Amino acid sequence: MFRIYAVMLACLMILLTQGCASLFDRSFKPMFPDLPDKLVLAPDKSSDLKITSTLLDILDDPSATALVDEAVKNNYSLKATALRLRSSGLLLSRTNADRLPKVDAGYNASRNKFADDLNSLSSHKVSLSVSWELDLWGKLADRHMAQEKKYQSEKFDYGRALDSLAARVLQGYFNVKANKLKLDIQKERVKIYQSIETTIINKYQAGLGTLDDISTAKTKTGVAQSGVATAMDEHASAVRDLEVLLGRYPGTKLDFTGDLPNIGFSAPAAPAAILANRPDVQAALSRYDAANFSSIASQKDMLPGITLSAEMFKQTPQFTSLDSTGSSRWIVGNLLYPLFNAGKLKNEAEAAGIEADAAAMDVAYTIITAMKEAENVFAKSKYLKMRLFHLENAVKHAKQSSLYYETCYKKGLADIIALHTAREQELNLMSDIIDVKASRIFNRVDMALTLGVTIF
Repeated sequence: MFRIYAVMLACLMILLTQGCASLFDRSFKPMFPDLPDKLVLAPDKSSDLKITSTLLDILDDPSATALVDEAVKNNYSLKATALRLRSSGLLLSRTNADRLPKVDAGYNASRNKFADDLNSLSSHKVSLSVSWELDLWGKLADRHMAQEKKYQSEKFDYGRALDSLAARVLQGYFNVKANKLKLDIQKERVKIYQSIETTIINKYQAGLGTLDDISTAKTKTGVAQSGVATAMDEHASAVRDLEVLLGRYPGTKLDFTGDLPNIGFSAPAAPAAILANRPDVQAALSRYDAANFSSIASQKDMLPGITLSAEMFKQTPQFTSLDSTGSSRWIVGNLLYPLFNAGKLKNEAEAAGIEADAAAMDVAYTIITAMKEAENVFAKSKYLKMRLFHLENAVKHAKQSSLYYETCYKKGLADIIALHTAREQELNLMSDIIDVKASRIFNRVDMALTLGVTIF
């Protein structure tokens, strides 16, 4: 009879609590900051922009593709992130298991001997127990959803880490190529100054010029040779950085030659589309959902809970008689209502709610940061394009100037300082052009990350 009443009471509690459970709203989403319909600095003419599915498709560079594949397989930092993601996924079973009955088997043996008695009392017990916390308010389900959302955010973070690694590898690859081109310019600078030095010495031996001209030429040659050493160091450092990203020992074994490619740009996306594609924004949203579910579960900790327990066991003085002994059983229903806990549960629920509010602010900050990055890359692409245009025009005039002063110097119509200045300006402009071209490529890679475009 008692069992019937217990079951009826449990059913009544379930019916009464369904309405109360609906008081906890889980559908709230943080308000997005106001966003414009289009990016302020994005180009207006999408026809000028190359559209493709992946960044590696744009590059069409087998070496770059091979390096990205190698980094994804061997990068130690990415492997560590993948292992932590796998660990977090396994822990999902912990919160899911809390919602299901727990079954335990046990064996207990004891022997008691009293001081005033020569006999001893032995006991052997084999038991099978079941316990189940009824999830009346959906509290355990909320905690499981919080864990799932947290795991989902970590998956987005892993995707972001994967894209970031690919981006750094591409930038490192083109940085190595750019440094190699700048090294070649420095070597060419040495050849030019050595040629000028030879010309000056020949003129001096023919009775033209002065020793001061020779000293000036040798000084320029020495400075140029020092520049070669600096460029070699920068090139080797860039190679080592790339090798570490690839998971290799930094032994400066990589060497890439060739010009930097001209990379097209993605079509400007609307802010909403950018946010939908960016893994960091999706991760922030998932973290907010996790905090929201945790907050609701903490509020439900203040509500009554019911736990059902049952045990079936055999207990005898001797182990050998366990088979012949009848089994015993008991069933218990436990109703617990937290009446007084010095405000602990209330404060924990309030703290969890504040954490959810903070997570909402994190979402808003992530959105604003994403928009800033998008505006930055489009603005930078615009100004880098302008810089490259002016530098390429300037280097044409610089080459003409160098040729003019070289002719004049050979005819004795210009001094060595004018020739050196013209040559220096030409080579500096060529080096600046390489820097700007490399910066445009780096910015194009950043643009892919910013817009949430697939890199590979």
